[in-house]
Amino acid sequence: MSELVDREVDVLVVGAGPVGLSLACALRLEGVDCLLVDDDAGPTPIRESRALGVHPGTLEAFRRLGAAAAMIAGGRRLNGISVYRNQARMSGLRLAIDPDDTRYPFVLCLPQSRTEQILIDRLAALGGGVTWETRLTSFTADADGATAEWRDASGRTSQVRSRWLVGCDGSHSVVRHGLGLAFEGIAYEQRFLLADVRLDWSKPDDEISVMLTPDGPFAGFPLPESGRWRLVDATGTVDAFDPDAITARFRELVNQLAEPGATVDQVSWTSSFGVHRRVVDRFRQGRCFLAGDAAHVHSPAGGQGMNTGVQDACNLAWKLALAVRGEASAGLLDSYDAERRPVALAVLRGTDLLTRVVTLHNPLARSVRNGVFRLLLGLGLVRRKASLELSELAVGYPESPIVAKDGPGWYGAMRQGGGTAFKAERAFRRGPRAGDRMPDPPISMSDPSTGRERRLSDVVFDHGKGRDGHVLLIFQGTEAESGALEVEFRPEEFVSPRLANRIRPILVEPRVPIEPSPAWKAERLADPTNALHRRFGAVGACLYLIRPDAYIGYRCQPLDSFAFREYLKRVFR
Repeated sequence: MSELVDREVDVLVVGAGPVGLSLACALRLEGVDCLLVDDDAGPTPIRESRALGVHPGTLEAFRRLGAAAAMIAGGRRLNGISVYRNQARMSGLRLAIDPDDTRYPFVLCLPQSRTEQILIDRLAALGGGVTWETRLTSFTADADGATAEWRDASGRTSQVRSRWLVGCDGSHSVVRHGLGLAFEGIAYEQRFLLADVRLDWSKPDDEISVMLTPDGPFAGFPLPESGRWRLVDATGTVDAFDPDAITARFRELVNQLAEPGATVDQVSWTSSFGVHRRVVDRFRQGRCFLAGDAAHVHSPAGGQGMNTGVQDACNLAWKLALAVRGEASAGLLDSYDAERRPVALAVLRGTDLLTRVVTLHNPLARSVRNGVFRLLLGLGLVRRKASLELSELAVGYPESPIVAKDGPGWYGAMRQGGGTAFKAERAFRRGPRAGDRMPDPPISMSDPSTGRERRLSDVVFDHGKGRDGHVLLIFQGTEAESGALEVEFRPEEFVSPRLANRIRPILVEPRVPIEPSPAWKAERLADPTNALHRRFGAVGACLYLIRPDAYIGYRCQPLDSFAFREYLKRVFR
């Protein structure tokens, strides 16, 4: 250690909000030496609820960290949204998420302050913690890492040397400024008001209520405690800062737009804030990264902010862990920007469009909008697509440089194996794509310890009990396929001894196995109803590689061990 450096770590994470805490937990699970610092005296105060909605895709990520159960126990499940005009319900959206899609077919209302505390407790259980009241004052980055200088609460200055630096330090990110990265975008004109209150109105407490006005929307979000609500004024017509003035504004809105005579009291928190729409020009520069609000900020419409940031962290963590251990390919870390920046741009576009639609001022445009709302939200296909987008279950990386698919295509299948091969190829084409989130259907067996239904993710992931590597699902197929490549069902055909500690092969066997596969000495998963084979389009033998963040990195049909081993060079050194 240099005499000028007080400490050396593998990864320095700046910012202990939900994003930094999620990243630190994920790194600790991977066995990475990680230091998490924050310039605040502690986490978000309990009375400041801040971000509320935890979407299904993020709950799945928190489950992999071992934190979801505590969150669900302390939160409220929300199942949809209703839109009102002139005190009458105009339209609405009940979440159309198939229980076969996820174990969490709802949005969880949980104040950010509680989310942070659960993650802090989880990090402590993993042997980590947060160094509070530590302000990053400057840093210098080089080809081998970064040297950061910070000042603690006593004014003492220290230096830490890290191999990797991640800025999760919010919209005013010191890390982003230090890297000199552009943060292009605009600020919305209107200011937003919010308050957490006790409210005695009759709106359903399992959905969001939105009241449309000529100036914009006014919304109520049910909090976990019975009778308490988060109220948001997005009309931009009142520029209030004083808590009493904000409370008076909400009393006016509730009585005029929702329910005359309803009482608003027991105010625990108020805020007046502006909203920006910005994204950084790149998420990685050398050995430094940005995640969450440090990389992207946008309208709160749709509640995507914290969720997108947490999924930034989960995308980066496993890649960074491989790099720390010297096991990552040369281009693996570049895929963080290639995968997550397009997601952030899509979120910015979607939330901006939604904000502009609900704040229309032209009477004719509002009338058209209202009619379109009624029409579209009455269509099942639209409801399902909207639900998947809102829940972040539809997020994928089809254009990523580290995802791929191999196969002969329909013409090649016809030439190689005729009708049987063509049928297998056609079914495979309908299966989940490379870059998609792994489907998580129930499987036909129960957890022996609880007797509860098990899902595919229960087999693939340890859910906070240990390190999650890649998992290779090899499907035997439900029909014998003539003309397919002859590949034995042997783990070593696909996973070399060098990668045996990073890839866990599982043979998925259909109701009637094509062959007994006596040479397979690794893990097996029975599929007695062929439900998994159908979901993955596995009429013929095929394989799917599942990444630690629950996305499909690679798939091929028919089995081709050589092509699979060539693909692995994109990920592993």
